[in-house]
Order: sequence, then C-alpha cells, then structure tokens
Amino acid sequence: MARGRTVDPVVSQHPSPDALIEAGRTALASGSWEEARAQFVAALEGAERAEALEGLGLAAWWLDDGALTLDARERAYRAYREKGDALGAARMAIWLTWDYLAFRAEFAVASGWLERARRLLEGRERTAEYGWLLVREGEIEIFRRHDPRAAQQLARRAAELGREVGDPGVEMNALALEGLALVTEGRVAEGMRRLD
Repeated sequence: MARGRTVDPVVSQHPSPDALIEAGRTALASGSWEEARAQFVAALEGAERAEALEGLGLAAWWLDDGALTLDARERAYRAYREKGDALGAARMAIWLTWDYLAFRAEFAVASGWLERARRLLEGRERTAEYGWLLVREGEIEIFRRHDPRAAQQLARRAAELGREVGDPGVEMNALALEGLALVTEGRVAEGMRRLD
C-alpha cells in the first residue's frame, strides 16, 4: 500500500430499511407479491416500522394470506398511532374493516375498526382516507344492510371527494360501488355504465 493513501472502510452491503421499503413498494406496483413480502419482512428486521408493516399487509392481502394480513395491519395501526400519524392509523383501520369481513366474516369486529377510523378522521374530511371510509361504509350498506340507496349516497360523496383530492383509486372504487348499488336497485343500464 502506498504511503499517504487511505483505504475506504468496508461499506455494508445490506440495504437500509428505507431502501427495502422502497423495493417492496416497487414490487407491489409490478404485481410481484412474494418479492414485496420478502422486502418488507427484511425491512422489519430489528425494528417495527409502520410503513413496512403497511406494505407487508398489502402484499399478504394480494397473496390471500389472511393471518399475515391481519397481523401486519394491526401492528401497522399500532405503529402509526404510536408515532401520532392519524391518517396512517385510519388507513389501517379502514383496511381492517374489510379484512375482518372478508377473511373472518366478523361483522362486530369490522364495525369496531370502522368506528376507530371514523374517530381518527374527525376534522380530516378532505383526505383520500376519508374517501376510503365512505367507500367502506357504502360497501357495508349494500352487502350487510342491503340498502342500495344509502350505498349510492356514500359512493357519490366518495367519488366527488376522490376527484377533489386527486385520488383515482377512491374515485373509481366509489363509481363501481355506485354502479353496483344501481344494478341492485334494478337500474341495470345506468349501473352498468358506472361499472364499465
């Protein structure tokens, strides 16, 4: 070794948790659910991170792994609450509403999660999360309470909010819900235009 030259210390080859979370999000966006799950699990080594748990919950949901979905989302909810992120916690509560209905058919538990989301979003009605809350409420109206008119009203409010806040996911899901409610009510042609 030449005099006066310094040798760079060995740089760790392990990606940072933030890099792993970003890799997980990229995998989710491309539909690589197994890869996404692996990236989020790696990001969680050593510490609970709300964003990694949220991503893990979504990857597990796409993989139809109910137990992992519920576990990851409940942990993400707690992690978001601990760091004072009401929107993140509300997002998880909204997902958990659907998850408890879809994976376990536990309406009482789902209703509890919906109420948590509603409380967290008080004063935050101009957010995408509030739009998703309206969509979930509309789904419950049509699928559980069999009230297509109430579902239509909630869906219209959600679609309008989705447009206002620039969230096409909220808007499109709300329009589909409104279409389903119209079809359920017997207004098939009008409903199918929204579903299409």
